Amino acid sequence: LSITSGLGLTMTASSAGSDASYSFSSVAKIQVEENYIAERRVKDGAGQTVPGLKGKVYDYYVQSISQSVSKKRPATLEPDPAPATQESDPASPREAFTISSIVPPPAGGLEISKPPSPTHKLSTLQITDTSHLQLPLEGFGVTTAATTPPASPQPGLVHNTDFIQLSPSTHLDLGNCYEVLCTAKAQKLGDLQEAAYKVMSDNYLQVLRMPSIYGRLNAGERELILRRRMKGKMHVAVADINLQEPGLHASRLCYYDDAGDCWRHLCQVPPEVVSRGCAMCSMFNYLFVVAGCKGAGRTQRPSNRVFCYDPLTNIWREICPLNQARPRCKLVALDGHLYAIGGECLYTVERYDPRQDRWTFAAPLPHDTFAVAHTATVCDGEIYVTGGTLRYMLLRYAARSDSWSVSLASGAKERTVEMVSANGFIYRFDLQRSTGVGVYRCSAKAKLWYECATYSAANLSSFQCAVVGSLVHCIGRQLHVRFLADHISPRFGTKELQPFPSPRGSLLPAVLVLPEGGTAQTQV
Repeated sequence: LSITSGLGLTMTASSAGSDASYSFSSVAKIQVEENYIAERRVKDGAGQTVPGLKGKVYDYYVQSISQSVSKKRPATLEPDPAPATQESDPASPREAFTISSIVPPPAGGLEISKPPSPTHKLSTLQITDTSHLQLPLEGFGVTTAATTPPASPQPGLVHNTDFIQLSPSTHLDLGNCYEVLCTAKAQKLGDLQEAAYKVMSDNYLQVLRMPSIYGRLNAGERELILRRRMKGKMHVAVADINLQEPGLHASRLCYYDDAGDCWRHLCQVPPEVVSRGCAMCSMFNYLFVVAGCKGAGRTQRPSNRVFCYDPLTNIWREICPLNQARPRCKLVALDGHLYAIGGECLYTVERYDPRQDRWTFAAPLPHDTFAVAHTATVCDGEIYVTGGTLRYMLLRYAARSDSWSVSLASGAKERTVEMVSANGFIYRFDLQRSTGVGVYRCSAKAKLWYECATYSAANLSSFQCAVVGSLVHCIGRQLHVRFLADHISPRFGTKELQPFPSPRGSLLPAVLVLPEGGTAQTQV
């Protein structure tokens, strides 16, 4: 796959005393080669077959040229009239900036569909993000605010007496946001800088993979766009994975509104994401889902597909698949990486690097553990795994040394249904048939378990937990209670909260940060 595209950006400024023009041109070349090494026989005559190798080579090249021209006008000449699209005031002349982009058609054999609107130009990212490389949204039933052009003029593009407006032939997107950011810095246009940072923040995962943007940002700017992405209110989000009713609107994603003690609809879960034994967690305010098994009965097959959902743009995407399909694995996030732990008949662990969009193998689980029935959490920069063994073990993974260590953990014959971490402690929730739920706490440093709280309930079924600050939400088909992970007195809340409305399938909780006040979405 080879893509060559061009991008042109021109900005002109007119004032009473001078004319200035800024031009920028860029050529981006993207090359993806997929190589295969077939199976071969061992030369020593053993007759064994060595498995084939499969690899991909990625090459990304950008060439940029910029030029600026400034001309002074004679004092006797009258200033040019303001463009028809700008409001002119004879008593107070203002500068008029117009940004336009010209993108020639890509060279090569890749077929690109035409945009629906003649005034909407394709950016470099949109050229590369075709159906060959990205999960198509057709048939998902997901309506995204990202496809709606923003109202004009946007308040975010107004700075003092200078009026900034993007021409109708383009918009601020990932194809031009960095060049607009550089121009805004040079002109000291704070609001235009914020608009460019917002585009990068709302599309953070794509920006991570673009050296032309993320590679040029300094450390402060990288922290800024991630901090902006996490701005809002934390909510518990629950995916209702319905396997019994296949269809476009069978599965859904909802979030809990604690102010009104109610659940609100967030989006539909695409049928491609719905699978048996899938795993879910959040990172960078994205929701990642590792598929389990697709199909039913004899047609059921394990899947290695991985998807992510962006709550700021309301878009589902498919990312790099796993090296191994691992139904019923545990998915956790640590230091900007995802870890898919175990799975059915698997001891292996895979780590996902979002900057490379690639899964690689990490240190496997110890061989005396089962491959399923684990619970996992992250505490103080390390991964902790328990369950899945005849002995009561607590496994600890250190990312720096890429190694697992084993320590005995006290426990009982009750079933451990969930394990979470909060405020430097690990909390284990054991399902006790006679009394309800027993909560055991362990310091990440002391490794000493002791019972800290109980919850009485009859005929309680399995549940899962999500942590929002110091509150642990325990969510099941007929259960929704909060547990306060207090240092001195950890305890359950006295009030039962509104349970998930009419669950149709398995409930998978996670935590997302949603913008308050219905923040307008940016265009991609």
